[in-house]
Amino acid sequence: MRDWKGFLREQLNLEGVRNHRDERMLVELADHLADLYNEALIRGATPEEAEALAVLELGDTDTAARELGRSQPLEPGARAGRWIERREDVVRGKGGRLTVVADALRDLRLAFRAIRQRPLFAGIVIVVLALGIGATTAIFTLADAIVLRPLPYDDADRLVSIHHAAPGRGLDDVGQCAAWHFTYEDENRVFEDLGMYSSGAVAVTGVGDPASLRALFATSGVFRALRLEPVLGRSFTPQDEVPGAPQTVLLSSGYWETRFGADPEVIGRTLRVNGVTREIVGVLPPELGGLEQTPSLVLPLRFDRSTVFVGNIGFGAVARLEDGVTLDQARADVARMLPLAWEKFPGGPVSSSSDPAAYAVVLQPLKDRLVGSVANLLWILLGGVSVVLLIACANVANLFLVRAEGKETEMAVRTAMGASRRRIGWEYMRESLLLGVLGGAVGLALAFGGLRLLVAAGPAELPRLQNVSLSSAVMLFTVAVSVGTGLLFGLVPSLKHGRGGLVNALKQGGTRGLGGRAQNRARNVLAISQMALALVLLVASGLMLRSMQTLKDVDPGFFGPEEILALRISIPGSEIPDLEETALAFERIARRLEQVPGVASVAMATRIPMDASGNVNPFYVDGIAPPGGGSPSRRHNWIGEGYFESLGIPLLAGRSFTWDEVHNRFPGAIVSESLAREYWGSPQAAIGGRVAARPDPPRWHEVVGVAADVRYQGLNQDPPLMVYWPQVTRAFWEGWAPDSVQTWRGMGYAIRSGRVGTPGFLDDVREAIWEVAPNSPLRGVRPLSGLMAQSVAQTSFTMVLLTVASAAALLLGLIGVYGVISYAVSQRTRELGVRLALGARTRDIKKMVLRQGLLLSLTGVAIGLGLAVSLTRFMAGLLFGVNATDPLTYLVVAAGLTAVALGASYLPARRAGRVDPIVALSAE
Repeated sequence: MRDWKGFLREQLNLEGVRNHRDERMLVELADHLADLYNEALIRGATPEEAEALAVLELGDTDTAARELGRSQPLEPGARAGRWIERREDVVRGKGGRLTVVADALRDLRLAFRAIRQRPLFAGIVIVVLALGIGATTAIFTLADAIVLRPLPYDDADRLVSIHHAAPGRGLDDVGQCAAWHFTYEDENRVFEDLGMYSSGAVAVTGVGDPASLRALFATSGVFRALRLEPVLGRSFTPQDEVPGAPQTVLLSSGYWETRFGADPEVIGRTLRVNGVTREIVGVLPPELGGLEQTPSLVLPLRFDRSTVFVGNIGFGAVARLEDGVTLDQARADVARMLPLAWEKFPGGPVSSSSDPAAYAVVLQPLKDRLVGSVANLLWILLGGVSVVLLIACANVANLFLVRAEGKETEMAVRTAMGASRRRIGWEYMRESLLLGVLGGAVGLALAFGGLRLLVAAGPAELPRLQNVSLSSAVMLFTVAVSVGTGLLFGLVPSLKHGRGGLVNALKQGGTRGLGGRAQNRARNVLAISQMALALVLLVASGLMLRSMQTLKDVDPGFFGPEEILALRISIPGSEIPDLEETALAFERIARRLEQVPGVASVAMATRIPMDASGNVNPFYVDGIAPPGGGSPSRRHNWIGEGYFESLGIPLLAGRSFTWDEVHNRFPGAIVSESLAREYWGSPQAAIGGRVAARPDPPRWHEVVGVAADVRYQGLNQDPPLMVYWPQVTRAFWEGWAPDSVQTWRGMGYAIRSGRVGTPGFLDDVREAIWEVAPNSPLRGVRPLSGLMAQSVAQTSFTMVLLTVASAAALLLGLIGVYGVISYAVSQRTRELGVRLALGARTRDIKKMVLRQGLLLSLTGVAIGLGLAVSLTRFMAGLLFGVNATDPLTYLVVAAGLTAVALGASYLPARRAGRVDPIVALSAE
C-alpha cells in the first residue's frame, strides 16, 4: 500500500511543517486516505483503482496545500523557501537563457533550507559576522564622509587653501592677511576666484536673552570660489566689503529654520549683531558647513585698502584654480606674488613682518586642509575594526571546516558519481555566501545605530561630521564586504576538501582520523592567524592606554580644574565705545563675580588655559638676542589681578599685577619659566629684565614675576613660551603714539567655586555678568576639566574604539583556540583512551593537550609581534609619552595573551584527562 504520509508531504509541499499540531493533521489526513483506499478494496476495486479513488477524494492538491497553510502558517524560512521555489518554477518554465536564473533561485532555496536545518549554527555565524561587518561599516562611513567624499561644491578638486608659514619663527601656519589677499587678487594668473575668511563668536541681542552664535566673516570671493548660491535672497558682493557700506548679514539654512521657522519673508528684516543693526540679505545652503565648522551667521569682511599693510595675519583663504592649472603652477605663481605685497602695501607697525624672506606660501587642496591629520586616525580605526572582521571570518571558517568534515562522505559520493570540482566547491560556497549576505544586512542595521553613538562621542576636531550618512558608497562597501567574507570562509573548506581528498575519503569509508597534523593544518592556521591579529590590536590598544595614562599624570600647570568654570564674553564698541571704559567694565564683572555665593576667586585674561584661543606676536629682550636668531615671536596673554592665584599657577619668582597697576598702565611683565630659562638661565635671574613687543623704539616692560609653565594648548601639547602683560598697556605696538592705549574687547574668565556643576550656579553667574554688561552673551561655558578632556578627546576616542575592537578580537581569538583544541580532543578520544588504557597518567594527557594550545599561542604571538612592529608605527602621531615600539607594552600583551590562551586550552585539556578508556574503546 502507498505511503500516504509521504505522498501527502510530497504533494502538499509540507517539508517546512515541523510542529506537533501540523504533524497530527498530516497523520489524520493520511489515515483518512488509507481508510478510503481500504474501503475501495472491500468494494472490489483493484489496488490501482483504490489509490486513484483516494487521490480523487483528496481533490486539488494546490487548494489543499493553501488551506492547510492558512490554518497553520509555515515558519518564515519555509515561506521564503516556498516563495523562491514558485519563482524558480515560473522562470524555468520560460526556458532559454533564463535557465541560469532558475538555477540561481534553486541554489538560493537550497541554501535557505540548509540554514533552516541548522538554525543555531546559522545564528552564531550571522551574529559574529554582523558584529564584524557592522563595526567595519560604521568606521568606513566616517572615513567616507570625512576623507573620501569630495567637498559639496562644483569641481571641488579645483579648490585650494592658501596659507603661509614662518619658518624663522618656528610657525608652520600663520594663515593669510589682507595685504597678501589683495595682492593675489590683483596680480594672480592662476585663480578663477579667491576669498578670505575668519570665524568667531558674535552676540545677537534684541530678542530675549543675549545669545552667542558662531559666525563666519568672509569676503564675497569666498562664495564665488565655492560657487555657493543662496537658497533665498542674495550673497555678498564687493560693495558689501566697502567700509561704511550698509550693514548686512547672511543666515545659514539651519539658523534660518530654527530661529525664523524657514520664513521666506525673512529677507529685508533686521538682526542686531554685536550691537549693530544689520539687514538680512540672504540665506545660504547647507553646503556652507563644508568650510570648517558650520556657522549660524555670515558677516562681510571689510578692509580699507588705503590702511592695509603686511600684518594682522591669521585669516583663512580659499581659491579656485583656473581650468588646466596645476597645483605646482599655482604654488609658483603665488611665490612670485608674495614679495609684491610689501611693494603694494608698504609700512605697518610690526617690523618683524617686513621681510618677505621670512615667509613661505603653502598651497594645498582645500579638502586636505579641512581634514588634516584626522584621515590618519580614521584609517587606523578602520584597520582595527577590519582586523576584528578578519578574526570573525577565521572563526566562521573554522566552523565551516568542521561542517565540511561532517559532509565528506556525501561529497565523496557526489564526486564518485561524476560531480566536478567546481560543483563540489559551489556546494560548500552556496550556504556561506547567503550567511555572509545575511550577516551584512544585520551588520548594516548595527552600523546605523552605531553611527549615532560615534558621532555623539566623536571629538570636536572631527570635521564634516554633518556629512556622516549611509551613502551609496557605504552600501556598496557593505555589499562587497558581505560577499567577500562569504567567499572567504566558504573557500577554505572547498580548498581543503578538494576532489582528490574526497576520493580518498570515499576509499577509506569516511572513517579516516581527523585529529592528525595534516588534517588539522587548516584549522591551526586559522587559529594562529586569529591570535596574531588579536595581538596587533591589543598592542595598539595598549599603546593608547599607556598614552592616556601618561596624559593623566601630566601636570597642566594649575590645580583643581573641576572647581573652575571657564567662559568668555565680549563687549562690542557699540555698547561701550571707549577702550579704557571697556577695561573697567571687565574689572567690574570680575569683582561682581567674586560676590556670587560660593565663588572663591576669579581670574581674567585674554587666554584661559585649554580654551584654544591665543596670540602670537613679536617679543624682544633688552640686551639679549633671541636664541637661534630669526624674527623673535612668543605667545602673549593679557591678564588682570589674581590670575595666577585663582588658577593655582605657582609664581616661581617675583609677583603678579594689581588692578591699580592694570588701569594705570603699569609697564611690567611676567614671563613663563621656560621663557625665563631660555633668555636668562633661571627664574630668579629674569626678575628686573626688560622686555617689549616693539623693537624701534622699544617700549620696555620690567619683568616683575616668573610663573610656572602652563599647558595652554592641551595636555598633549608642550607648554608654550608665554609672556603676560597687564590688561591695559600704553604704546604697546610699533608705530603707536606714546599715549595710545592697548586693551581688548573680549576676555575669558576662570571662576573657582565649589558650586561648579551644581544647579543654579550658572544662573547666578549669568545674572552677575548681565548686571554689568546686559548685552554680552556667555560663550564657551564649561568646567575647566571639560576643556582638559576636550584637548585629549581625539586620543580618548581612539583609545576607546581600539580597546573595544581589541576586546572583541581577544574574545574571538580565544574562542578560535578553544575550538581548535576542543575539536582536536573530541577527534582523538580513541587515541586518548588507548593511551590511558596503556598506563598514561592523566597529568600527561593534560600536558599533551596544553602543549598543543601553547604551540598555537606562541606561534600566533610571534607572528603578531612582527606585524605589530610594522603596523603600529603608523599611529606614532597619536601617541603621547610612549614609543610605538614600547618594549613594556609588547611584553605585557604577549605574556598576557599567551596566558589567557593557555586558560582557553585548559578546559579541553581537563576533559581529555577525564576520558574513560572503556567507554572510548567501546564507542569505537
